[in-house]
Amino acid sequence: MPSEETIYLLAHKDMLEKKYSGKYIAIWKKKVIAVGRTISEVYQLVKNMNIKNPLVTYLPKEGEDALLI
Repeated sequence: MPSEETIYLLAHKDMLEKKYSGKYIAIWKKKVIAVGRTISEVYQLVKNMNIKNPLVTYLPKEGEDALLI
């Protein structure tokens, strides 16, 4: 079963891609809680919030491929 964060990402994919294209984002409880140019920047912001297990993902720019693992 997908997480609440994954469901939010899939349901709002178009809006999130427009707003955060080329950036890393962290989603927790149906909200974007951190945005950054690097994954380490986003993880540091989340660490400072003391939040456990957010969904962190990269939203590719138009025409850019993304590797999902």
